[in-house]
Amino acid sequence: MSNISVHSIEGKRILCTADVRGHISELNRLAREFNAHYIIHTGDFGFYDRSSLDRIGERPLKHWIQYTTLMPSQTRSRLLASSPDQMYRTLEQSPHTLLSEFSEFLSGNKQLDVPVYTVWGACEDVAIIEKFRHGEYHIDNLFLLDEASTHVLDVGGVSLRLFGLGGAVVQHKLFDNGEGTDTIAGGLGVMWTTALQIGELVELASSVYDPTETRMLVTHASPGREGLLAQLALTLHADFTISAGLHFRYNIAYNEFACQPEIDHFRNRLIQSQEQFMQLWDAIKEQVEESVE
Repeated sequence: MSNISVHSIEGKRILCTADVRGHISELNRLAREFNAHYIIHTGDFGFYDRSSLDRIGERPLKHWIQYTTLMPSQTRSRLLASSPDQMYRTLEQSPHTLLSEFSEFLSGNKQLDVPVYTVWGACEDVAIIEKFRHGEYHIDNLFLLDEASTHVLDVGGVSLRLFGLGGAVVQHKLFDNGEGTDTIAGGLGVMWTTALQIGELVELASSVYDPTETRMLVTHASPGREGLLAQLALTLHADFTISAGLHFRYNIAYNEFACQPEIDHFRNRLIQSQEQFMQLWDAIKEQVEESVE
């Protein structure tokens, strides 16, 4: 189920949500229900089409089937109980959209009613994201937030500049592009963040710096849990961060990822993240420098 929050600033309303997981038309319903002028979505959007089936691994596919709201519960149970071959075959042969409504929005059969600004999540098809990057794909009112783009919203006289970084944060994959042919990293139906993307985002943010703007960093992974993203937010001079939920079994307002008991706790998280990154860098430094040369 999506986590939803609405912020009203001088009559303009921003709806913040995550994990529509292919049920993209749900965004239109939410916009109507909450009278939202903009939507900020923090990943697991549903960047899948039928061709994605050939690229999604069995485990990511089962995870998607388990949690997408686009699929009827009976169909979900039947797919999860079937063999891997049968599961793929059923999805491929189904006349109905089971993975995602993405293709219907891409073709124009369905439209987004309000501007939607999103990062990609941990479960997306990197091949589709790259087609957006290269201009092959376009959906009206859909704007991707990544290391190569930034957007400004005029919210009741406030210039809200959005920066975004999608994908999971996986320490040992920070220098691995997977199947990605550009700076975007992913493979087998999942996506992750790389050090190169982080560096490009820092450069982008520096090039458009304006002290009169309010800055928001939108990520899929949580800066409260990932010290690397917390450090990134500080480097970008972000006034706010927003990210997808941590998927606790129960709603918890106060936890170690959302609230810092003291400044030293936060500082230690940053130091620990730096140490982990430098350990990784020391291990692969020679390989990276050889590939750059």
